Amino acid sequence: MKKRQVLVTGACGFLGSHLVDALLNVKGLAVRATDVSEADKTYLNPKADFIPSNLRNPKSLEAILRGVKVVYHAAALFRYSAEWDDLYAVNVEGTQHLCQTAINAGVSRLMLMSSAGVYGIPSTSPVREDDPKNPSNPYDRSKWEQEQIVQKICADSKLAITILRPAPIYGPRNRYGIGTIIRMVAKGQLQVIHKNMNTLVPLVSVFDVVGAALYLADYPAAAGEVYNVVDDSTYRKYDLLSYLAPLLETKIHYSRVSLPRFLLKLLAAWSEWRARRDENREPKVEKATIDLLYNNYWFSNKKLKETGYKLLIPDARFGLKDTIGWYKQNDWLYM
Repeated sequence: MKKRQVLVTGACGFLGSHLVDALLNVKGLAVRATDVSEADKTYLNPKADFIPSNLRNPKSLEAILRGVKVVYHAAALFRYSAEWDDLYAVNVEGTQHLCQTAINAGVSRLMLMSSAGVYGIPSTSPVREDDPKNPSNPYDRSKWEQEQIVQKICADSKLAITILRPAPIYGPRNRYGIGTIIRMVAKGQLQVIHKNMNTLVPLVSVFDVVGAALYLADYPAAAGEVYNVVDDSTYRKYDLLSYLAPLLETKIHYSRVSLPRFLLKLLAAWSEWRARRDENREPKVEKATIDLLYNNYWFSNKKLKETGYKLLIPDARFGLKDTIGWYKQNDWLYM
C-alpha cells in the first residue's frame, strides 16, 4: 500500500524537528522534511527524506511539494528583534509562495503553526480565538499577516487550512523564548519576581503542539478553523518559578515593590542594539520578553478540547521538570 506523503517545513528547528519525529511514528506516512540548506541538522531525524528549500525562492518549493498531501508549516523567522523586512519576507511572503505552490501541486491540507502572540496584550481573559488581534511586536505582527494571507489565498482553492496558535512553547531542544527565561533563572539573572511582574504565564509543551497538529490534520471539522493551543495551567510567575528554582539549583524571591518596566525595557533596547552591531551576537534579553514578564496572559483551550483532543501534559510543572532534566543532560542550562 502506497504511503501518504507529508511535508514538514522548518524541519531542523525546535518545533519542526519534533513534528518530524512524531510523524515518523505514524504508520502509513512517508515523511519529507525541508529547511534552508545551511540549517543545523543536529536534531533532524535521519529517517526523514530531507530536501533543502527556501521560502524566499518559489522555484525551490516545487520539488518539496511534489506528491504531498499534508503540509505542516513550522518554518518561520522567529526572532522578536529581527528587522521587519526580513520577518515579512520569510513569514508572510514566504508562506504566500508556499501556499501558491501547494495549490498548484494539489496538496489537500495545510497545518499552519502561528502564534498566540497575534492577540497582543490581552484586554479580556481567557482569550478566545475570535477575540481582537493586536500584535505588540514585529514578529507577532508578521504571524497575524501570515494568517490573513493564507486565508485569502486558500479561500477559493481545494487546499484546506487549519491554523494553530500556540502559547509560548517549552520542551527539549528549545533555545529561545521560554528557554531563554529558564536559563536566566539558572544563571541567577532573574532571582526576584516583583509585585507587578507576578502575572499569569501561558505555556504549552512542544509535545502537545505536535499532538494537536497531528490530531487536527485528521479531524475533518478542523478544516478552515483556528485553535489556541495551550495547557490547563493558570500559574503566576512567582509560584511557577519557585517550583522550578530547586531544579535549577537557585532561589526565587518575591518583592512587594513594583519594578518600573522602563528600566528593563532600556536594558532590552541596549541588548538588541548590541546584537544588531554584531551579527554573531544574540540579544541577552528582548523587549518582547519583558512584555511576557509583565503582562497578564490567559488563553482559552476550550475549542481545542471540544474536538476530543486530550492534552498530554496539562500541567506545566511536570513538563518543565522533564525539560530541565533534558537541559542538564545536554549542558544547555548555561549556554
